[in-house]
Amino acid sequence: MRLLLIRHARAEACHHLPDAERPLTDEGRSEFARLARDVVERGVTPGFIFHSPARRTSETASILAAACGLPPHTLEIAPWLALGSGCQDVLPKLAQLPADLTALVGHEPIMSSLTSLLMRSGRVSFSPGTSACLEFDKVIEVGQGRLLWMLEPR
Repeated sequence: MRLLLIRHARAEACHHLPDAERPLTDEGRSEFARLARDVVERGVTPGFIFHSPARRTSETASILAAACGLPPHTLEIAPWLALGSGCQDVLPKLAQLPADLTALVGHEPIMSSLTSLLMRSGRVSFSPGTSACLEFDKVIEVGQGRLLWMLEPR
């Protein structure tokens, strides 16, 4: 079983919008589209993509879905990945993931914290657009993940 963990791509610093409504920058879209193509070239096509309700995660998830050729029903808003969520919100959901390869698109610091916890091998850090692929033997469990690769958009 594999898990693809992604921090949303670079977003606008729109002070006139609520934080959850900030869109991606043009550069963020472009950078993440290139990274999504690299993910596909590595043979990684998730069966489902769960993302935070925030606009920037939705846009990032849509870019990945388009690169993978996934239909719209494979993207799902996951309130448990919302801004301010913690590992305690996400961990119970991991046992219920519907595919052998699922992508989660969220925010910092949860993406770094979750990845570090699942690997138990030190602290990793996610800049905007970073993607990490973890592999598990049978089920997703704390401390049992092996990092297959980690990509940054720059």
